[in-house]
Formats: sequence, C-alpha cells, structure tokens
Amino acid sequence: MKRHIFVWTLLLALVVSAGVASAVELLDPRIMNLESDFGMVVGQYGGTMTVHGGASGPKTFNPHRAAETSSTDVTDRLFEGLVTLHRDSGLVMPKLARDYEISEDGTEVTFYLRRGVQWHDGTEFTADDVIFTFDVVYDPAVGSNSRTGLLIDGQPMTYEKIDKYTVKFTLPRPHAPIMFSIGTPIVPVHLLGEAHKEGRYHEMWGLETPLEEIVGTGAWRISSYRIDQELILVRNDNYYEFDEAGNRLPYLNRVIFRYYPSSDTATLAFFNGEFDYIGIPANQYPEYVDREPFSRWSILTAGPNPGTSFIVLNQNPNAVPEPKLSWFTDKNFRQAIAHAVDKETILDMAMNGMGYIQDSPINMRNEFFLKKDLKTYPYDLDAAHEKLEAAGYKLGADGVRRDPQGNPIEFDLITNPGVPIRQIVGELFQEDLAALGIKVNFYQIDFNVVVEKLTDTFEWDAIIIGLTGTFDPNGGSNVWLSSGNLHMWYPYQETPATDWEARIDEIWREAQRAMDPEVRRQWYFEFQDIVAENVPLFYTVTSENMVAVRDHLINAIPDGVGGSVGSAWNYIWIDR
Repeated sequence: MKRHIFVWTLLLALVVSAGVASAVELLDPRIMNLESDFGMVVGQYGGTMTVHGGASGPKTFNPHRAAETSSTDVTDRLFEGLVTLHRDSGLVMPKLARDYEISEDGTEVTFYLRRGVQWHDGTEFTADDVIFTFDVVYDPAVGSNSRTGLLIDGQPMTYEKIDKYTVKFTLPRPHAPIMFSIGTPIVPVHLLGEAHKEGRYHEMWGLETPLEEIVGTGAWRISSYRIDQELILVRNDNYYEFDEAGNRLPYLNRVIFRYYPSSDTATLAFFNGEFDYIGIPANQYPEYVDREPFSRWSILTAGPNPGTSFIVLNQNPNAVPEPKLSWFTDKNFRQAIAHAVDKETILDMAMNGMGYIQDSPINMRNEFFLKKDLKTYPYDLDAAHEKLEAAGYKLGADGVRRDPQGNPIEFDLITNPGVPIRQIVGELFQEDLAALGIKVNFYQIDFNVVVEKLTDTFEWDAIIIGLTGTFDPNGGSNVWLSSGNLHMWYPYQETPATDWEARIDEIWREAQRAMDPEVRRQWYFEFQDIVAENVPLFYTVTSENMVAVRDHLINAIPDGVGGSVGSAWNYIWIDR
C-alpha cells in the first residue's frame, strides 16, 4: 500500500503548476496585508461573532438535500466528511479520517477513522456511520447532490467495514478526482437509519425538525433559528480538534447568522456595528473603502470568487413548449444571443470593475485546468443580428424578430431579488435583446420559487442564476454530466439529448480515468472547447473575493477556495 503522499504529490503538482498564490493581494493601501501563508495565532476562548448569512436562511438541515448556498453555509458547519479541502490551495486533507492509504493500482482507498469523535448527542462516530452515509448517497431515491460525483462510469464504489475504525473503498477503475468527491458529509446511522430503511430519508431534517435532533460531528451545533431572520450556532464543547498549543477548538462561543434580503441593508447594518464579518459585493466596494472610520475594520481579499454567474435557456422537452423549445435548442440561436451579453458593462455597473470576465466553467483560480484560448462571444449586437438573420430569425419592418415559422420571439427571464448583479444582468440583457427585436419579460421572484422551478417543476424559460464553484473540475459533475441533477438546461437525462452532451459524458469519464495530470488537463481543455461552441450557459462575470472584518476578530481570513472565512471559523477568536 502507498501512503497518502501519493495523492498529496499529485495535488501539489496541480496547484504549483497552476500558480495559485496563497498570499492575499493588496488592492488598496488601506487593506490589511496578511502573512503570505495565512499564518494563524493561538487564541483565547469566548465571545460571539455575528455574520451576514445572505438574503435568506437555510431551506433544509439535511446535508444531502441541501442544494443552495443558504443551506450549505449552515450544514457545512454541522457536518464533516472523511476529508476536506485546504482553505486556500484546494489540497485534500484528512478530517473525520485521521489518515488514508491508496493502493498501488489506484483502485482501493482505505480510511483510518479518528477515534473518540462524538456526535453532538454524545454517541460515538464509527465506521457504521460511514457505511450508512454512502448507502444514503448512492440511493437514487434520496437525490443526494453528492451522488453524481461519486459514480465512476455510472457505477458506485463498493465499500466495506474492516473494523470499527477502518473503511475500505474499492473503485471500478482508477479515478483521479475521487479524493475531491469523497468528502461528502457523514450522517449518523443511529438517528437516520430507520428513516432510510422506510424510504423517508429525503424527508428528514427539514425546517420543522426540532433543532436538538439535528446532530453532526462538526465544531458547531444549532441553537435557534427564526426562518430567514436569524440562526444561532453554539460551540461543540466536545469537538475533537485542538490548536498547536493543545487548546480544544473552536475558540468562539457562538456564531450568529443574520439574514437581510437586500445587500444595501446588510451593508448599512455592518456600518452600524451589527456584523463582525461580511462578504463585500463588488458593486459596494467604494462604499466600504470610503467609509470612516476605516481603522476599526479591514478589507481582505483572496482573488477571484470561485463561483459562477450565468444566464441559461431551458432546453428541457418535458417542460418547454414549442416554438420556444426550437429556439433554445438551436445552437445558432444561442451563439447569437451570447453576443448580446455585455460583460464589460456588467463588470463596470455591477462590480465597479472589481472582478473578472468569465468565459469558462473551470474555476478561475485553477489555472492548470483553465484554458486561456477559448472561443468567446464579445459583446457585438451587429454580430448577433447577422447570426440570427443567417439562421432564419428575420427582423420585420415592425421591429419584431420572428423565427423561420413566423412566430415572434418572446420569452420570460427570471431571477431572485436581493442580488444587485442579477438585476443589472437582467435589465441589460432585456435591453440588448430588445435592440435585436426579441422581447424578454424580465421579473424577479422569490428564491424558494426559483429553486422549485430549477429542481422540481422545470417550468421556466430563462433564468439568471449562479453556482458556488469547486476547485477540481470534477466537482461540476452534477452540472455537466447529462444525467446530473444540476444539468439545469435539461437535467436527469436517461441518454444524452445531443451529440455534444454525449461527448462531454465521454470526456468526463476519460478525465476521471487519467491519473496523469497533463493528460487530464487535455481532456478538460476539449470539454471547455465544446462548452464554448455550444454555449448552454451564458457566463457573465465573477467578483473579487472580498470580506470586511472587524479588527477585534483574529484569524478571520478569507477562504480562497470556498469564498468566505469558511474552514478558518474554528480558529477565529476575539481580541478584547
């Protein structure tokens, strides 16, 4: 057996090749310059940190049903996986597993679990919980967001309990990204086992569940939740991690999430002292740097936000009627529309230039896999007009564009309120398509309704939405595999609907097999070329990853991979 240094070496090669810097970039002379290695100092106990949790609170506490950031921001504090990712580099690190081994042929991974770890109710964590969790993940009836990324050639891994603290996974073949996927949240068999046997797991741990029944191994427990207003986490006094001085983590007593539907309201609340930490939307950067007294807090940055923001047209034949379906499934139509996405103006208007134009589905921080010479669609309404005309979408004397069958082109575009960039994108898109003779009815609806339409009813024309992003490309399996539940333009396909989607499925399998990083990179380069040619998503821009932190919070570093203080929360303390 090889020790886990095999994986460490592989991943380190990727990160070094990518040139991912761990240092915080100094954007402004008033911005704090952290140590280049994000070094932390030993802290002291006590106190409460209040953070802005976003526009709305969690929709579920079930980690395998959580699909939106508002839910995962909370469940990620309550539950842990066998491994986790380093906060900045994206390297795989042990978590509930204290160590692991990978066989010489790459088809077996053995995890040695930490001993003495307790669930929040005092029950010991064991291999039985790991086995149960993967039973849950692989159950199609559960609909876990982790399932697609843990399938290899469409097949699950096999796994067995070696003893109380050892679990072995056997892969159908070598699978390069498995360590990025296998960190799915572990859940307790003693509380959820019966529900799963009865086919009720997907119903468990919704918002109506008594909070004391939400039990994880994480550093935090839920104390209270007022829906979409305030959620309080309290310290897990029995958490198993310690700092270098032997002090049990975390340092803080409580973390309070407060939710404001408007980012403007949240910003004002920060200035009024209601928050200790808040993510800074790029459009509001000037408000923060010009605010006095600046000396009481600092702005930190960790490079491009790993998330994506895009417009997507619905190509689901089970939900979209004709003639809209014919428009949306026409590559020429989509390519033409891509020329009407004014990314430069979006960047200026929505982010004050504090961001990056996005053309690829690959995390912009992972330069090793990011292809630089992609086909792009610069903002050009003349080019859009020419492509539409050539494809048979003619502009009439009345200024209305019609398809080859004479139908006027009109569709709805929706997004959720409270996110300024999405409003700006929608208004600009509506205006530019009007110049092309296409009527877009743009309106904002409740986020819960947006999620329902994307994941349940599929009844929508076009949506402005985003994804949080992952460091390793394989983390996008749910989006790019035709069978994926987040393949949002047409999810859950039994067989690929198009040749190009079938080719992406093939590429994904080959990239997963490729243990050589350079070979894997070439597969993902081809994938990016196919996406650029077929434009299933109209990418827009991504922001600089910025946070404002009160100076009394120590070790509150931004998370370059996850876009927040993230994994560093356990180390934050208050300097009194």
